[in-house]
Amino acid sequence: MGSVDGKAWAQSSSVQKTGGAGADSSQPLQHRTIFMPRDAEIEQVSQSPQVPNVLDADSREALGIPPQLLEDDQSWADPGDDCVDCDAIVPLISHKQADAGVTWLPGTDDDLGIFSINLSETIEVPRFEGFSVTPYFGVHYLDGPVQTDLPARVYDTSVAFRWFKKQNEKWSYELEVAPGVYSDFKNVTSDSLRITGKGLAYYVHSRSKQFVMGVVYLDREDIALLPAAGMIMWFSEGSRLELIFPKPKYTYRIEKTETLERWAYVAGEFGGGSWGIRRGSAGFDDIATYSDLRLIGGLETKHEGGMISKLEVGFVFNRKLEYKSDIGNYDISPTGMMRYQLTF
Repeated sequence: MGSVDGKAWAQSSSVQKTGGAGADSSQPLQHRTIFMPRDAEIEQVSQSPQVPNVLDADSREALGIPPQLLEDDQSWADPGDDCVDCDAIVPLISHKQADAGVTWLPGTDDDLGIFSINLSETIEVPRFEGFSVTPYFGVHYLDGPVQTDLPARVYDTSVAFRWFKKQNEKWSYELEVAPGVYSDFKNVTSDSLRITGKGLAYYVHSRSKQFVMGVVYLDREDIALLPAAGMIMWFSEGSRLELIFPKPKYTYRIEKTETLERWAYVAGEFGGGSWGIRRGSAGFDDIATYSDLRLIGGLETKHEGGMISKLEVGFVFNRKLEYKSDIGNYDISPTGMMRYQLTF
C-alpha cells in the first residue's frame, strides 16, 4: 500500500463531510487513521516460528501512520463514519497474505549446517475486527556434525491465532497464541508440543515516538519467556528505528518509483528452536534445542501489485546445541546466513 498525503486526504474528507467547497471551512481537519508507508511491510522472519516477531508487519500497519507525519491541526481519529459498501455481504474468511522462504546456515562435518524451507498463509476473519489465523509449515534439513546423532530433518507445524486492538489514540494491544508440533515425526509426544505466543501493548508517546512493552513466550527448553520492551522512532517517512528487545532494527528507504519501493535494513535476531527427536540406534526419545544470535543486513523490494521480496545476509554466532538428556551437548562455531523470502 502506498503512502498517502495526509493533509490532502484530510481536506478532501472535510469537503465530503460538509457537503462541498462552500461549506463552513472553520471546522478543524479530521485525520483518520491511514496505514503507514510501504516500509510497514518490512519485517525480519524468524528461522523458526518458535521465536515470534515482536513487531511484525501487521502490527505496524494497524498502528497507523507515523505520528510526526500529521499536521499540527490534525488529530488521530477512528475509521468508520464514511462506510463504503456497508450493505455488502461480509465474507467469513479472506486471504491476507502468503509467505514462502528459504534460509541457509552453512556447516561442515564438525559444525551444524541448517537449510530451512517455510510456508505460511494468513487468513483474516472480517466479522471479527483485528483477528487473523496463520497456519505454518517448515522443514529444517540438518547437515552434520558427525559427533552427535541428530536426525536428518526436523519439522515445524503450527497455527497462530492473532488479535490486534487499537483502543484509542494512545493505546493499542496485541495478543497471539500459536500451538504447534515441533518434531522429527518419530517422537510425536508431549516432548514435541510447543505453545508460543506474545502479549504486547503499544503506547503513542509523541509525534515521533511509540513505546512497546510486553512478553514473548517461546516455550523452549533453554528459554521459556522473554521480556519485550523498547521504543519505535520515526526520523522521516523513509527512516525508522526500532529499539526493541529482542529484535532491534533500523530501516531506510533507498529507492521509490511508480512501480516499486526498495528498503535497506539492519537487524538483530534471536534464532533457534526445540524439537522432539528419536536418537540413534537405541531409539530413545529426547529433546534437541538449537540457539543462536544473528546480525542481519537485508534488502526488501515491494512491487506494484503487492508482492514483496526480501534478501538477507547475516553473521550467526553464539551457536549452541543442547539435549534434554545432556548427552552430546556442544558449542558450534560461528557461520554465515542467507535468507530469501516472498510475500504475496
